[in-house]
Formats: sequence, structure tokens, C-alpha cells
Amino acid sequence: MKKIFLALIMLHSLLFSTEFRIGYGSYTSKFQIKDFLHHDVTHDTVAFSIKESHQALSSSPIFYFYDAEFLTSDTKKDRTYFAASMANTEFPIVGSINNNLNRAINFMPVDGEYQAIAFDLNFGAGYDLIKQKKNYLGVALNLGATLPMINADNLRSNASFAYDMMDSWDLDVSTYKIGPSITARYHLHSNLSIYLDGGLGFQKGSVKSELFKSSVDVNGAYRSFDIGVSYQLNNSSYLRNKLYFTLGHSYKSWRVDSVNVNLFNFFQANIFRPFDMDLTSHQTYLGMGYRF
Repeated sequence: MKKIFLALIMLHSLLFSTEFRIGYGSYTSKFQIKDFLHHDVTHDTVAFSIKESHQALSSSPIFYFYDAEFLTSDTKKDRTYFAASMANTEFPIVGSINNNLNRAINFMPVDGEYQAIAFDLNFGAGYDLIKQKKNYLGVALNLGATLPMINADNLRSNASFAYDMMDSWDLDVSTYKIGPSITARYHLHSNLSIYLDGGLGFQKGSVKSELFKSSVDVNGAYRSFDIGVSYQLNNSSYLRNKLYFTLGHSYKSWRVDSVNVNLFNFFQANIFRPFDMDLTSHQTYLGMGYRF
């Protein structure tokens, strides 16, 4: 999948005016099912993306934008914490534990190997509130989709509960988003500028995992922030005002509001518990762009 995505974005960069970026950073996946498990793992990541933050329609104040990012991490050994009272119980869990999940309980670590993969897409159109020869400030409506996934394998511990089921589980998230965004650029010099993009909004989608009985519909929010500097290469008459380089930092987060999930896969009765999730990405990137 990564090779296919890289080939597509490189082809797109050659055919259209756009910017190609490669970034390195971190990705934190944090979620919990109340009184059942806590998961909080940070990965080292690499991200590949294409981006056009502001493409004006001729001399009009109307512009469009888009960006697509593929993020992946190495496999990391870490832990998820499960309720100790359940982890030390033979599967299937029955009896009084089913009736006492809401009590304060201790958690025990379950070792495993984790990998994070995510695809993020944003696109939309906007209007320039300020538009000068090289500077602008615009507001826009952003649409898009976020498809993060967390893989967990080879979970091992002294836990006896649901051991066969705990050998592996995946968490797949599919959300669609809408919200306002802002973009700005200011030239410090004839060929050096600073830029800023930011956005927030509402997202709606679904989450599925072997941790609970079936996929669930979720609501939540997303935030994004991107700041950097751009250098326009102009030492060649052919490349003048066409080839440029960027250096910057981006931040993205996706939050899923609390929703009840059914833990029937682990119990002999329908047991519902609140599920919360936060995913956060930080990337420092280098980019190269070209304008026809």
C-alpha cells in the first residue's frame, strides 16, 4: 500500500502544480473502555503527502486547496492495561464480575506489538479576505476523511482471561469531516515567505475492533495546524517562480466522543461500557513544490 501511494503522489506531483512532502515525527494512540482497558502508545512515524494550500482561480479571490497524507510507523513493543480482576479470571467471564464492572479496579499490563497506519484527506474551497501581490489571508470550508488503524499482535502476559482472543486485535476508524479552515502567507523577502494553515471541525464515522461485538457509530472533532517557511528558487530563468522548497511542522488530532460499546465478545452477556479515543500526530517535514 505504501509503495502504491508513493507512486501515485509522485505521479501527481509531476503532472500537476503541487508540493510533495516527507515528514518524521510521532503518533500517539490513546483510548480506553471504562473499567475494561487503557491503551496509550506513542510511535515514531514517517509521513508522505501531497499538498496545495492555496490555488487561486485567476485574479479571483476564490481559491481551492487539498492535501493527502499517508502515515506509517514501525512495529513497537508496548503495553495495554486490562482490568486485573478480569485478566486473572478464566474465560468466559461469568457471574459476579459481570455485575461489578463499575467498581474501582486495578489494571494489569498485557504486552504486545503495535503498529499505526493512517490516511488523511482534506479538500475544499475558500475566499481571500486579504489578497496582495504575494501575500494573502483566506478562510475556507474543509471536507475530508480520516482513516487511522492500530494493529496489535502477539499480546502476552500472565493473564488467563480470553487468551485466545487476546492474541491479536485491530482498531479501524473511518470518519468523515467538515469544518472551517484558515490559510495565510506573508513574504519576508522576494523569495522567502512564511505560511500558516489551520482548521477544526466536526467528524462522524465508525469504529470497529475485535475488542467489542460490532462496529459503532461515533461523533467527534478534529484539529489541524501547519506552520513553515518557503524558499522560492530563482537563480535560473526557466525555474524562476516555479520551483520552491518548504520546511515546517504540522499537528493533527482526531477525538472520538464517548460512546457505549458492547463487550459481548468477552462476556456471556451484553455488557456496555463507554469508549473514548484520541489520536495525535506531530510531523516535522521537508517539502518540494513546482508551479507550472
